[in-house]
Amino acid sequence: MATKVKKHKLPRVKLHPATLKHAKKGHPWVTEDSYTKEFPRKQNLLIGRNPKGDEKLFLLHDPTHKKVKARIWEIGTELPESPNGFLRSFNHRLEESFLKRVSAREKYQRDNFYLCFAEADGIPGLMIQKFGNVALIQIYSDFWFFFKNDIRRIVKAHCASHFPEIDKFIFQQRKTSDTVNFENLEKKLTEITIQEFGINYHLRFDYRYDIGIYSDMSAIRKKLTNEFRNAKSVLNLYSYTGAFSLFALSKGATDVHSVDLSKDYITWLEKNIELNPQLNSSHHESKITSVEKALKSYADEGKKFDLIICDPPSFSSDGRKSQSALKSYDKLIPMIESCLSDEGKAVVFLNTHHILRKKFNERIEQLASKSGMRVAKALRMEEDCVTLSGFPEGDYLKGLLLSRK
Repeated sequence: MATKVKKHKLPRVKLHPATLKHAKKGHPWVTEDSYTKEFPRKQNLLIGRNPKGDEKLFLLHDPTHKKVKARIWEIGTELPESPNGFLRSFNHRLEESFLKRVSAREKYQRDNFYLCFAEADGIPGLMIQKFGNVALIQIYSDFWFFFKNDIRRIVKAHCASHFPEIDKFIFQQRKTSDTVNFENLEKKLTEITIQEFGINYHLRFDYRYDIGIYSDMSAIRKKLTNEFRNAKSVLNLYSYTGAFSLFALSKGATDVHSVDLSKDYITWLEKNIELNPQLNSSHHESKITSVEKALKSYADEGKKFDLIICDPPSFSSDGRKSQSALKSYDKLIPMIESCLSDEGKAVVFLNTHHILRKKFNERIEQLASKSGMRVAKALRMEEDCVTLSGFPEGDYLKGLLLSRK
């Protein structure tokens, strides 16, 4: 008599009714609750079950994350029951994600774009960016680190088929807001130069999380082309390595000011300007100071700008105190208005999933109205950084274009 082979099954876990409700609407996270405390900590893959229905949820378990305890891979009645089945599914989804970028890469006009944008591409907690011949694999869930060798193998295969110029691969894991585990698999690769809209940028791949450019902002820069073409004087607050400053110079601005508290970033910015001899460096001025001090100084001297860009970090600092970026706008909006020319415009951003777009919009509209301004246009990620319906946290980069009433 033949012996029956027992079919492998992944551990089953109970899910909170609210989790099931949000999952059916498209939300891909299982956040911490009384149910997640019962999840087996040493299991990477789990099956969540609906006690009142046949649906099951295939979960990527992340017990070390402070808030997101699992990410939903799939909902259905027939789900993979092994790591190999999961990897086959991952391989298929990643190819679909790459193919989207293949068909659109010509319109991007840049060397830097996302090959995989996490939840929006059905691959939660994992992002892959292309920087010239480098693929930067960014992990936002410890789950993926257990499969890092498989990830690299599969990414490498799809790059060979669809982006053959990519021949370098780097892992980067952001474990918390202030701790980064960076694994450079290409030991000799530390820096490269890329192009975005015809502008050269120096990028670094080392122990820091900062690469030197934020690709999720690239499509927004492109969308603001007309505003930059109409601005002769531009102020870039929290300038970082200067992407908006160089973009302004490339569009004909003759008076561009960059403000950042970090000397390292300003030095990096000025190196980027040196990489672009087609830009007139005499039209640019850097200030190493806090944004509030800079705005006060400009106001005192009566300096006006046609366009002001303000993109504070999630928690901005003046060297002595820190505050949330949204709270900082209580002071910044009126100060920005005082430095605008008669027809001037301002672009303000918030970069965090902790504050949803509705709250950001409402607060900025209130502050702008009090200062004699109005919201002219909303700005959001697009092209290679699309957002997922039913997942408002994924719409983390929010922007508003302000003009005078």
